[in-house]
This record gives sequence, structure tokens and C-alpha cells, in this order.
Amino acid sequence: MDMFEGNIGHFNPNAPTGTGDERTPVTFYMGAVENQPRSLDAGRPIFDDVECIRIYTSKDAIVDRPVRENDKQRWPQSYAAWKNTGESVPGIGGTRLEHWPVLSRSQVEELKYFKIFTVEQLSGIPDSAGSPMMGFSKLKLLALAHVELAKGEAPLLKMQAELEERDNKIAALVDQMDKMNKKFERLSQKAA
Repeated sequence: MDMFEGNIGHFNPNAPTGTGDERTPVTFYMGAVENQPRSLDAGRPIFDDVECIRIYTSKDAIVDRPVRENDKQRWPQSYAAWKNTGESVPGIGGTRLEHWPVLSRSQVEELKYFKIFTVEQLSGIPDSAGSPMMGFSKLKLLALAHVELAKGEAPLLKMQAELEERDNKIAALVDQMDKMNKKFERLSQKAA
């Protein structure tokens, strides 16, 4: 996690919006948010890159969320500086390497050096691209197997989700029927 080095005492929660924003410490970064529909279809976690912001609102509270349009306007210098650094690569979808338990942290970082960020990218990259990396061919084969296995599991996971949704609806209907029966019994007892 990034550490903020600055004077958090400059933050005034009672100031009007925009007042003192230049002194409010913020960090922009590229975060990952799970894409539920795509994950369900693929049978494995699929993440989308999303621009995020950390706002250090007090010594004990940090707001960490996706970037909103007004954030870009409130902190234009910080946002522009972050966009110009090129640290994150936006727009890459798939199972991020950080979320694939086969890899160690050092392997994830090494693959990022070669601009490989997802399991899908790793499975489709030519062998020549990873030749300088030890064990690249084995990792690529594991990635290919993972993607193919997940494709086979996708229909089953989708069906499980649909069945769970159906079971929840049935449980809600049974609960509603029980309440209606109790209400009907009370009304019929009053009428008798």
C-alpha cells in the first residue's frame, strides 16, 4: 500500500467542496474490479481495470473508490500527473495474474515487466516473447490449461448461479405464503 508523506492536518472536513483541495492528499491508481457477468460466463474471475482514487480524509480515514468526473476536476494536477506517468495500463480485461494462485509475487512482477497482465494474455503470447524468463513455457501451458478448464466449467457455474437465484425466489415465495396464511388464520378467527 502506498504511504502518504505530507501534512494530513491541512484537511478541513467543514470546508466547502473544493476549498483546500490542493492540499488534500490524494493518490490516483489503476484498480481492478470483478466483472460479475463476464466471470459467470467464463467460469473464473474476470477483472476490469478501473481508475481509482485514494483520498486521505483524516489521519484514520481513507476513501478508496473508483474515480468520478468531479475528482478529475477537483485534483486536475494530480490526475494529469498520474495519467502521464504510465504506471498502469488501462483497458485490460481478464483474470489478473495477481489473482491466479499458481504464480508467486516475483513471477507476477516479472511477467508485468514483459507487459503481460492477465492469464489470458499469458496463454496467448508467443513463446519467443517470454524466452528470457525461466520457466515461461511451463507457465504458458498452465495458463492455457486454466483457460480451457474454465471454459468447460462456465456452463456449470452459470447453471449453479441460476439455480441459486431460483432457490432464493422460492424461499421468498414460501415465506410470503406463510405470512399470508398466518394473516388469513387471524382474520378467520376474528370473523368466527
